[in-house]
Amino acid sequence: MSWPHNFPGLASMAYQFSEYLEQMTDGALTVDVAAAGELVASFEVYDAVGSGAADCLHSTPVYLTGSWQPAAFFSQIPFGLTALEHMAWMYHGGGQDLQHRAFRDLVGVVPFTCGQTGIQMGGWFNKEINSLEDLRGITMRIPGLGGEVMRRVGANAVLIPAQEVFPALQSGALDATELQGPWLDTVSGFYQHAKYYYAPGFQEPNSAGEIAINATVWDELGEKNQAIVQRIIEAINSVNCGAWAYNNANFFQTLKNEHNVDVREYPQDVIDELALKSAETVAELGEVDDMAAEVYASYADYLKNAVEYSVASEVPFYKARARQYEMTKS
Repeated sequence: MSWPHNFPGLASMAYQFSEYLEQMTDGALTVDVAAAGELVASFEVYDAVGSGAADCLHSTPVYLTGSWQPAAFFSQIPFGLTALEHMAWMYHGGGQDLQHRAFRDLVGVVPFTCGQTGIQMGGWFNKEINSLEDLRGITMRIPGLGGEVMRRVGANAVLIPAQEVFPALQSGALDATELQGPWLDTVSGFYQHAKYYYAPGFQEPNSAGEIAINATVWDELGEKNQAIVQRIIEAINSVNCGAWAYNNANFFQTLKNEHNVDVREYPQDVIDELALKSAETVAELGEVDDMAAEVYASYADYLKNAVEYSVASEVPFYKARARQYEMTKS
């Protein structure tokens, strides 16, 4: 894993994979779960599995963007697909086949989406963000393309493993951070060292993790075991979607009512600039190489349709539901 043991929302998927695989194969296939740092560091799990030093991993494609930035399409794109839309593209729009081809060539693994955080929060800041000027010069932990967008508006974006964020925030090495949403952020204790909690999470409308298997190991499993492995991962992925939605809603109440966190929205001019820089950054990603161009074309084609449909159906519903809540909450 790229996470410590018992890391909320993330580590559970590796344990479930181990448990379910042993059950479904009557012990013919077993998995030992190692946390970040026990075999290799968080960012080294793909190299370890690709080389055969380990057989499989649970991580995020974002941790591959240092060697191939377009890997972000399979996890998190600023202003991009939500969790449900991401699964639609992966399972029905050709995304999974594209990722298999890309990651076999890139690092020698066969990946399957496993873990969907849903729409995240924008991040924790130790000062108010009233304008773009307030973002310039701050040091913020923010991964992937969201980090690149922040750099383009003048912030100093850094990527450190999730388990190292709290001490960096505590020491003042970070002025701001994003990790996920209320569940993981509360457990991580960020509210102790940053007062302002901003939305929306433009940088991660979803963040997809994955279980990936060494390509040689995968090929040797045989069709039956391959089917078992894939269906188990899909089941874990579905359950994990509900875990994030349920716990984020509940821990949001904890942040507001117990820790008095100041929840805010980015000013509109900040959002507009982040949106423009995001579009620019994502388009450039599609120009990296031929594989990137193919992935970008597929992703962008579905994103257009998903946006138009959500504007017609989901946005009006959310507004109507919020209005009903306000009218009847007393």
